[in-house]
Amino acid sequence: MVAKKVLLVGNFGVGKTSLIRRFVLNEFSEDYISTIGVRVSKKIVAYKNETIKLMIWDVAGTSGNEKIPKAYFLGAHAAMFVFDVSREETYEDIDQKLQVIRDLSNLKNITVVGNKKDLLAPEEVTALKDKIPINIDLITSAKENDNVEDAFMQLTAQTLNL
Repeated sequence: MVAKKVLLVGNFGVGKTSLIRRFVLNEFSEDYISTIGVRVSKKIVAYKNETIKLMIWDVAGTSGNEKIPKAYFLGAHAAMFVFDVSREETYEDIDQKLQVIRDLSNLKNITVVGNKKDLLAPEEVTALKDKIPINIDLITSAKENDNVEDAFMQLTAQTLNL
């Protein structure tokens, strides 16, 4: 079995912890508990004849200008940038935010996930995809368990294609 360090990063309140809880424990809670620093969860997954232990680093959210400690990014095999589809401030300047993550982690590709799709109508989700200047890999809902497994499987695939 191989262990891979993966990061979930993004603004505060976008649902990083909820995505992880849904993926690791298949649980969802409406209660918002702010992550302080970093929290590490583990899940063993099977992917293309490999067994992989994902070490999922839930990096505390920022409100924009705060610096995330570079130490969190050292040794990361993959990263997921999560934004809230219902809060524009979490995806404005998304290309700059992704560049900061690339610079800190030395990762070329970052999985981009819009979360909380349950808060928007389907036509609003379509309009959002047209509005954001970069490719969004998946739109998820931790609450409704929509595309959560797919997002983490894409992240897992990214760990194997360094």
